[in-house]
Amino acid sequence: MSKTDKNEIKLIRIQIGCIIKYERLSKGLSQEELSVRIDTTSTTIGRIERAEHSCNWEILILICNQLNIEIERLFSLKSNKELQLIISNTIDLEKKLTKEKNNYYNSLKKRIEKEFALL
Repeated sequence: MSKTDKNEIKLIRIQIGCIIKYERLSKGLSQEELSVRIDTTSTTIGRIERAEHSCNWEILILICNQLNIEIERLFSLKSNKELQLIISNTIDLEKKLTKEKNNYYNSLKKRIEKEFALL
């Protein structure tokens, strides 16, 4: 596997988390509410959203079904600009944007920039 492939996989993992979080928040669901609907834990949902956890395809399908996401949308790599927009829109949906969350989003944006630069 080339370095480019590894970077693309990292970006897709980040993208999956960003899309899921955006869609979850846009539907007014907490991680806990989503986890109950698909019979998993809120910790698992959080790890997927933060791209800390590679989940299996079964969980992704269940999440996509609950949030009405076409699964293909998760795996077709968006541009840097599109991912940054998803993050900005997610920030707008946050009910409580703590300093910690703001720092997380800023570091996520930088991480995406870095990964795209390595492609």
